Amino acid sequence: MSKRRGTHDLVEKGGRVERVERCILTVCDRPWSFAAANRAAIDAHWAKRSAETPGFFNGVVYMMVSGEFRNKEFRAQFRPVEFKSFLYWRETGYPDPSVWDAFGSALIRSVEGHVLLGVQSTGNLNTGLAYLPGGFIDPRDVDEQGRIDIAANVRREVREETGLGDGDLDPRPGFIVTHMGAHVSIAMELASTLRAHDLREKILEHIAADQQPELSDIVIIGGGEDVAPETMPEFTAVLLMFLFG
Repeated sequence: MSKRRGTHDLVEKGGRVERVERCILTVCDRPWSFAAANRAAIDAHWAKRSAETPGFFNGVVYMMVSGEFRNKEFRAQFRPVEFKSFLYWRETGYPDPSVWDAFGSALIRSVEGHVLLGVQSTGNLNTGLAYLPGGFIDPRDVDEQGRIDIAANVRREVREETGLGDGDLDPRPGFIVTHMGAHVSIAMELASTLRAHDLREKILEHIAADQQPELSDIVIIGGGEDVAPETMPEFTAVLLMFLFG
């Protein structure tokens, strides 16, 4: 993100939520000096963590290196990094402030306007926490010109995690960008014609049929009184309180 401060700058203390009409996200080839400087420590950490969690895969993910709001748009640049470097950065307290963990999120809303969160299964980074379904930006989301299709990222993650496809959810225009500390959630609002309970049951059927489900349960948030910050990542609580006041 830009280091200058201003009304439309993400570099702020605490949480910030902005509705935007468009996201213009691109990939740059700037190397990550933090990863190079900490290579030995990263490799040692990865050896330990991958043995503990065999499901981890050291693929390429994209981390944000700059971002700003401009004219109802969110513009950001991302760099490709190895997952093991990201994991070390995350699990050592986000020591390099020049990058952010930015990702797509699915804001699934029932016909009543309730929000459905997924509880992440054991063996994942957010094990046991309730969050908006979503995941890393990876090479599948980047075209030949280096542009990131965040909407395609969200649709894919929703389909994989919940079983819901384009016929189940109607995307609403724009995005909601939430910044909290080292995390930036880029959420797409997806509306269902089902009531929250019925939508939850449909997702649970998908989870039960999946041999390796990413989710273990679905939580319904009907208002601010249902938000329990201790059970979810901070950025999720910030976004929910924004939505429900």
